[in-house]
Amino acid sequence: MSEISLDSSVGQRMAPEALTRLVQAIVPPALFLAAIVVLWAIGSAVGVVPNYLLPSPLAIANEFVNNSGVLLKHAGATTTEALSGFAIGSIAGVVVATMLTFSPVLRDAFYPYALISRAIPFIVFTPLVVVLLDRGMPPIIAIVSFSVYFPTFLNMMRGLSAADADYHEMLHTLSATPLQRLRLIDFPVAMPYLFAALKVSASGAFISALVTEWIGANTGLGYLVVVSGQYFKLPTMWAAIFTSAFLTLALLGAVTLVEKLLGRYTAATGEIGA
Repeated sequence: MSEISLDSSVGQRMAPEALTRLVQAIVPPALFLAAIVVLWAIGSAVGVVPNYLLPSPLAIANEFVNNSGVLLKHAGATTTEALSGFAIGSIAGVVVATMLTFSPVLRDAFYPYALISRAIPFIVFTPLVVVLLDRGMPPIIAIVSFSVYFPTFLNMMRGLSAADADYHEMLHTLSATPLQRLRLIDFPVAMPYLFAALKVSASGAFISALVTEWIGANTGLGYLVVVSGQYFKLPTMWAAIFTSAFLTLALLGAVTLVEKLLGRYTAATGEIGA
């Protein structure tokens, strides 16, 4: 009975502490955002913030209400492109990195070029990809996949080679197969590196999709930004921009949530740079 009472008292004490930490994490950013919006509204009302550059918060809010159908249509296209490219690029990066760990010859031949590729902005190849794949979703998904692939691949390669050699020696003495060593040692050690790359790629996926839509699409939030800007529909343009930012944060939040759920394997992610 005393142990049960002790556990319940500890649980009751931890609940307010968790609530306090949650409030401390949410309230300051929320107050800062509210202050920005208030200052923005006041600046728009008195003319300090010119409406031909940045409409008032009320005008953009009205755009979300009045043109919600248009925004949802274009947001759906951009989300499909970004998530498809994010999934394809991430899976391909993990698979290729895993394959190269089993082939030192291929790793020595391919890895230096993968390192050099980090300096190549794949967005510049958008016109060529559009010529090859035509306009629409395929070229956008291809560009997003490439932009996501290399950070994931490079970080996964670092993670798969980060395991302590003593662990491999131990499993070798136990006659473990390469797949068993990969499952028991290499993959768990590589998880922090993988999630560090995925969090970077989560924002890069939407950025790549938006920029590619400027050139090779007739729909999507990037296309909507360009068209509304050309016709000086600034509330529509800024509503599309804010929608893009929200979608990017949503994907980043989803990756972070999965990272927290796998906290046993990803505890060191915050200490690793992508």
